[in-house]
Amino acid sequence: MLTDQDSSAAPDAQQLAREPAPQKQFERQKHIQYFKRALQMLPEPYRSMDTHRMTLGMFALGGLELLGVLQESVTEADRVAWIEWIYSQQRVPSPSLDTTSNSDLHEPLYGFAGGPFSGLGFQEPSDSQENHGCECGVHTRVYDTAHITMTYTALLLLVLLGDDLSRVAREPIIRSLRRLQQPNGCFIPCITDYEPDLRFLYCAACISHILNDWSGFDKPSALQYIRDCQTYEHGFSQSPQQETHGGTTFCAIATLGLMGNGALDDLATMIQKEQDGEDKAAFEQRQALAGFLDKEGTRRWCLQRQTTGFQGRINKPTDTCYSFWVGGSIAILGSMDLVNFECNRGFLMETQHKHGGFAKWVDHYPDVLHSYMGIAALSLMGEPDIRPLDPLLNISKRMEERLYTQTVFWRGTLRAQINE
Repeated sequence: MLTDQDSSAAPDAQQLAREPAPQKQFERQKHIQYFKRALQMLPEPYRSMDTHRMTLGMFALGGLELLGVLQESVTEADRVAWIEWIYSQQRVPSPSLDTTSNSDLHEPLYGFAGGPFSGLGFQEPSDSQENHGCECGVHTRVYDTAHITMTYTALLLLVLLGDDLSRVAREPIIRSLRRLQQPNGCFIPCITDYEPDLRFLYCAACISHILNDWSGFDKPSALQYIRDCQTYEHGFSQSPQQETHGGTTFCAIATLGLMGNGALDDLATMIQKEQDGEDKAAFEQRQALAGFLDKEGTRRWCLQRQTTGFQGRINKPTDTCYSFWVGGSIAILGSMDLVNFECNRGFLMETQHKHGGFAKWVDHYPDVLHSYMGIAALSLMGEPDIRPLDPLLNISKRMEERLYTQTVFWRGTLRAQINE
């Protein structure tokens, strides 16, 4: 039987319920090994994602970069071979193609593709019309075209691998972006796929920023499309009049951040600065640049997606990747201090697999996308031994600095001087 002294020392049931359970340890070394394995061979279920190999590589190498072991994990021979493979997937104009014509109806799409995956290296140009005028060799087919997402991830991979982007065909890529943007301001991913939504608008913004050339990106129409995708919940849907979604909310907010020039401003709180001499015309011009109809409403929607980790939509289960998609949105909005780090980290430790990597849900197998997003989310929360992340481009801040100081499209600019 307990004495009064004993009972006062023993915690009651309510006290125990208030005390959080101890969190699992972050298995850094296991995650490193997981990403290394992913670079060598992927399980059979990935077979259907062969055309996405560029993106899968970005997740694996990006994960190693955030974990701080990219340089020692990649041999010089592999680094050079991977750079050459990436460039072998670049679709560039054939010397025989007439690019002076005013009509681009039959012009191919330039940039990077996710394949083909015959194992062949870069081949000599072919003048065959079957190759759509792309300098990709005789095995290229009409529909083996560049893709906007693969172009974005290929550029990130080249930066990660230390390339200076000097072989990137900037002008043809920018010309192709101009073709991919639709009258409503959105982008489609390639000339054979009419699927316009915010995902590809974000990829186009990233490409324009990395190449330091926005001439292929009509900002006013893109800005209007983003406004049209804002819903009554104040988040962003994939396309107008659809359901608010955490992934496309990130795409919208990150695009606004990359566009700059007042795009992250808020129409709901904007007032004319008469004391500064701002006239009506100047005020209306400033309004035209603002991307948010109600930024505080967007911030609130994002914060309300946290349960333990984050859900991507209302009444959906918590999912590892949204700790980055929604967490990154909150970070861009400057409100990470409002996130419950302990709960979010606790959820991520539960989706962490015992052999490395992160799964979508607790007690499921890991995959490279959720593994990278789990690491990226921990980076946003300042997890020790993980490098800081720039959520706008979704690369480490170390790689962001390399982009500005060591690549041909940024080196020597004012931005590069600031980062040196």
